[in-house]
Amino acid sequence: MKINKKTLCKKCDDEWSKQIRSKGKCEVCGSTRFLNAHHIIGRRNLHLRHKLRNGVCVCAGCHTFGRNSAHQNPIWFGDWLENNRKEDIEWLRKEQHILEDNYDYVSVLEELKLIQNQ
Repeated sequence: MKINKKTLCKKCDDEWSKQIRSKGKCEVCGSTRFLNAHHIIGRRNLHLRHKLRNGVCVCAGCHTFGRNSAHQNPIWFGDWLENNRKEDIEWLRKEQHILEDNYDYVSVLEELKLIQNQ
């Protein structure tokens, strides 16, 4: 049975999120509660949507609810990224302009699961 594109995308999203949250603690404050996976560059960029370097494990406060959080204060979060994930930010700056014409969700899902098993 062939799985539709929307279902495959959801499976990739779920696996990506699981991988990011497997870090076990918020990368910003160290909390182990209410962990979220945050995309540095938004999900519309298919080339980067499921790249682990484009994700940050954050607690709910550092993700959306705190005054200084990824969504409430993107300037603060950008500064945090520059200070704590500099290599990833430099890589994302180079990769952000690549467009995906034929996004292969099956290969992406296989790659994410392979990384998990390493």
